[in-house]
Amino acid sequence: MINQADTTGIIVPCTYLHGLSLEKHDLLFDAARNRLLATHIVDIYRRLPTTPVNEAPAIADEFVIFLHRLLDGSQASDALDGRELDGGLMALAKMIVRANLLRPDLSPEFIAGQMLVSRATLYRLFEPEGGVMHFVQGERLRAVRDALADPMERRTIGRLAEVFAFSSVAHLSRSFRKRYGVPPQAWRSERQMTQQVSGQGTLQHVWKWLRET
Repeated sequence: MINQADTTGIIVPCTYLHGLSLEKHDLLFDAARNRLLATHIVDIYRRLPTTPVNEAPAIADEFVIFLHRLLDGSQASDALDGRELDGGLMALAKMIVRANLLRPDLSPEFIAGQMLVSRATLYRLFEPEGGVMHFVQGERLRAVRDALADPMERRTIGRLAEVFAFSSVAHLSRSFRKRYGVPPQAWRSERQMTQQVSGQGTLQHVWKWLRET
């Protein structure tokens, strides 16, 4: 019901965190826990607009379990170890991937290092996604697709392949066609044709919108 907000807060009654001595915790978490908590809250915030009402209790239960594990350091030697934290860890991993798509060295080692988790934990998280690098390539292809649909985008297919760390134009073209059914140049031409017919999203339309804004 709020269009814009600078702060997102989630209130969890202490009765839901039974068995924990909250007095021993500082008001602020350590850096690793704080980042994981913040990422998980942002992920919930982004999911809520498309979440059916009947799924809200499950999200609340999931968050309570997540917070309970985050506050209880006795359950694992590693602060970020435990399947109860998977929702937050996955959101953090995806955030790191999307922020580093232009890096040629975006690898499991890099991602795990940024997350402060083991590679084994990272691999386990991405098993449902078909693997870490499968997800990375999917996000790179999505970024290329979005760029090709942008009427302001003037970079060549070759330049986009270089920017998004594909080994060659041929590699990008094969991967793009496998995922979207058409080569990248055909996608770009089709989008431009659609925009010209509708009159929306063309370069002239964009500049008209900018002048009138």
